Amino acid sequence: MTNHQSPITNTAFLCGYFSAERDLQPSMLQGWEKRSFNRQEQANLSNYYFPEFAQCLTDDIQMYFRPVEQDCVLDFGDEQVTFRLEKLQLWQAPFRIVLYAVTIHFDNMPLNSVTRALNALRNCAWYSPMQDGFVNAALRPVMDLFQRLNPHAPHREAGSHDLSWLVESGNKFKIFQIIQAVEGIEKGDEQLMLYDAGTLARHTPLSHGINSPAYIERILEEHTVSVFSGWTGLALLDTFTLLATDTPEMVFRNWISDYFEKIYIYQLFRKVFLYSVNLRYRRRSEDVIILEQRLDEFEQKYSYTAISYNFLPNIINAAMEKSLNTQRDYDQLDRMIGKEIQVRRNETEQKTNRFLTFLTCLTIFSAIYDMASLLNDSFCYEALFRSSHVGFRLVGTFLLLLVLVVYLLLVKKKK
Repeated sequence: MTNHQSPITNTAFLCGYFSAERDLQPSMLQGWEKRSFNRQEQANLSNYYFPEFAQCLTDDIQMYFRPVEQDCVLDFGDEQVTFRLEKLQLWQAPFRIVLYAVTIHFDNMPLNSVTRALNALRNCAWYSPMQDGFVNAALRPVMDLFQRLNPHAPHREAGSHDLSWLVESGNKFKIFQIIQAVEGIEKGDEQLMLYDAGTLARHTPLSHGINSPAYIERILEEHTVSVFSGWTGLALLDTFTLLATDTPEMVFRNWISDYFEKIYIYQLFRKVFLYSVNLRYRRRSEDVIILEQRLDEFEQKYSYTAISYNFLPNIINAAMEKSLNTQRDYDQLDRMIGKEIQVRRNETEQKTNRFLTFLTCLTIFSAIYDMASLLNDSFCYEALFRSSHVGFRLVGTFLLLLVLVVYLLLVKKKK
């Protein structure tokens, strides 16, 4: 039986991301190790994932890691929560996007202690002094890298506890977490435990919670991923949670290497790119034509209707895409940019039409003048009208009316 006091283990990845002004250079990555894929690993990926997606993961997005292996303690006064800070990961993505993750591990702790600690760690808009150890060990390397990649960014005070600038959109880290119940999960408690873990809420009996049962039921119905009996997933905007019991080590490693390092990071890359383009569009910092070209390039290279030959990665990918709203963000941005470009094209077309109309009028008047002059040479207006000026006016007026009549007849015929 599992309740809010029963122990769990939790491996969580706190994910941040930002855009860079300049390209990431190897000289900036001292202390980081590159994750390379040999030919056999690339072949295995191509047998499991579609070639375009496999290429995106191995060539277009470069991954680096930095071991830490340090114990940290959060002192809440009434409780101390200890966790293991394992490593940092960094992804250099196209369009000068940098993603990173901090891997932390909680071992045999109550769920409420874990969610309490994760709430404190992910809220990077305000860190208290008790988180200084975590900040120095986990975030200082990322902060240094951010400053090198964004030399024109506002200067940050060294002792500031507001680190929200490390997350380009929002004020907290996104979390991918794998929770394993040590003592198993009671049948009636699994769904509520999954909801509380995914929302990082205090795990209490349903009757004591602040959310209505109807709301919890709707969230679980819309965002739960349940394929096999051994685990259940919950895909939300800020968290992706896997809740399991008796997970084999090989399955656990696959969840990290495939669900997190490949699919979740890919969807997070899409989310950051679309946010970046949307920000440039609303700030008018780049021409809308350039943004359209960039959006088209991204769509051609990094948008896939499916990513794998197998069904499960596609299910996971679809759940993450839905929770992060990446496809909705793309559709809305594409519609806004397309609408503005169409308005601009219509305005250009109207200006061109007005200019062509002006040229046409000049051509018609020139032709009328030439025709009137030719008729004057043939019949001599001065002899017919006693004045060449009067003759020119009468003949020119007649020819102009004739042109107008022909134009109106043609327009009427088209209708």
